[in-house]
Formats: sequence, C-alpha cells, structure tokens
Amino acid sequence: MNTEPQNNLINYNILDHSHETAKNTVVVNWLLGNLCNFSCSYCPEFLHSGSVEWPKLEKLENFISDIDKHFEGKKVYFEFTGGEVTLYPHLLELCDFIHDLNHTVGIISNGTRHYSWWAKQKNRFDHVCFSYHAEHTKPKKFFNVVNTVAGEFRTHVNIMMNPDKWNDCITVAEKITNECENVSLALQPLMEGLGEEETVFPYTKEQQEVLDRQHHLYGSKIKWTKSFDIPRGAMKIIDTKIDKSEISSAHRLISNKMNDWYGWKCYAGLENLVIDWDGTILRGWCRVGKEIGNAYKEYTLPYRPVLCNKNFCHCNFDIMCKKEKMNENN
Repeated sequence: MNTEPQNNLINYNILDHSHETAKNTVVVNWLLGNLCNFSCSYCPEFLHSGSVEWPKLEKLENFISDIDKHFEGKKVYFEFTGGEVTLYPHLLELCDFIHDLNHTVGIISNGTRHYSWWAKQKNRFDHVCFSYHAEHTKPKKFFNVVNTVAGEFRTHVNIMMNPDKWNDCITVAEKITNECENVSLALQPLMEGLGEEETVFPYTKEQQEVLDRQHHLYGSKIKWTKSFDIPRGAMKIIDTKIDKSEISSAHRLISNKMNDWYGWKCYAGLENLVIDWDGTILRGWCRVGKEIGNAYKEYTLPYRPVLCNKNFCHCNFDIMCKKEKMNENN
C-alpha cells in the first residue's frame, strides 16, 4: 500500500495505528484525584482544588486486576494524572503492582518534586510527561528535573503556551531542545472552557505561526541516543477504495478539519479507557457511549466498538484509537 506523505490529507475511511505496538496496547487514562500544588489561571478549579479524596490502593489494585484479565494477551499502559499525581501517597506501590502484572506505567506531572526524588524512580515509571506552567514553575529546577531523568525512561515535555508568558515559554522550549537528549517536546496550546465548550486561546498571528511550525522549530531537532516503546504515536489514514494511505498526527488531522467522525465505528473502550476522578469509567474523554460503570464499585467492561455521536474530536487521547467509516451496508 502506498504510504507517501502529502501536504493535503487524503480522503479516508479508516483511521488506524501506524505501528504494531500501538495496535496491541490498551491505554487507560486515569484521573486519580484533583489535589495540586499549582493553581494555574487557565486550569478549572475542580482540577486543582483537592476536594476529592485519593482512592484507596486496594480498590485500584482490584480494578487493575480485572483490566489485566479482560484484555488478556495485550499490553496495558496505565497513565495517571491529576491534579499533581506525585502527591498521591501510594503512587509508588501502585506502579510496582502494575509492573508485577507485566504492564506499563506513565504519569503526567508538573515536575515540582526534587530531582533527587525523580532519580530514584527510574525503575518505577516507563513514561513521564512533564508539563511546564510559566506562572508557577521555576525554570532552572524544571530543567534539572528533566535533564536528570532523560534517557532513564521515555520523557516528554508539554510547554503550556500561556500567551501572557510567551517569551518565558519559548526560552524554556529552546533550552530543553538545545541541551537535553532523549526528550520529546511540544508547545501545547491552551484551551478556554475546559470541560465544557472548549476553544483555543486567542493567540496572535505570530504566536499561531510558531505553534503551527513547532515540529520544524523543535520536534525535528530532538537528539535521540536511546529508543523507547511508545503506546501511541502517529496514526495511519487509509482510503481502501484506492488502496492508499499516509501517516498523520492528531494535530494535523485537527488542522485540516478532518476530525469529524460522526456515525463512524469507534474503538474507544476497546483500545482506550478513561477513569474519571470519582471512578466513573468512560470509553473516552468525549464521553461517547454510555458510562461503563464505576471502577471502585460496579462495572461491565465493553467488548464491542461504539458509533461516534460527536461532530468533532479535539482530544489527542480520543483521536488516537481506531475508527472505521460505516458504509451503506453496515
């Protein structure tokens, strides 16, 4: 099948993973709680207020054991977020439990733990996504943390592109790109109305151009001396009618306004799962399909894909699972 890249995306009827590791991996995105040591102006209060009690370790382990059985034969990647997930008192025990089941663990963190703490955790995490928040983060400390763990496990940095702190964000992005090895980096646009009717922050024309060209400016300059398995990556769009395909990122699909899968068969719930802060189990953050149950109470995990009922999809997590356009005979 032809996989030549193009500037304009082909019309397609299948969205699938571009590599076998992703096809055989289930990703569970788990919001453990909402306690955070930051209170960013662009972050809704419910994501950092600490109003939710941390779940008991036993309940987490029981649900993870059921996930292990339900997806037998597949690797499961558990990605924990918050709040600030490193504040969870049983995080390290939880990671050990998952590794004992031969699955993998990632976390999303603001990186404020001391770099000596991170240095001790190189066998606990398979992936860490650090988020840089210019309102609160100390650039020198953040850089030291990233530089300490780079190469120990798969490391990614999201620079949260605050328009009011734009120059500070660019300075940190350039320092990491130029001085760190084995660290991927993205300039992350901020969203207004998070959790409701979400729209991208109003960036200037010049700022938007930087965001659009970020792969050329930063991504293409990453220095890799080690390789790591990744549970998700670029997707493959396929037109089965003309036997043609090409590789595309989630961002590119969004930019080309090719992220409307209304009426398509979506494999969310079979390849991805979401656990919300109260234990609610969802197929994706888009909440397609009905709630599956509660991870800390009762649930029945799905066996079949679902029909998409959304007019657009802008969440990378939700985009990066298989989708098939329904034909007239389906």
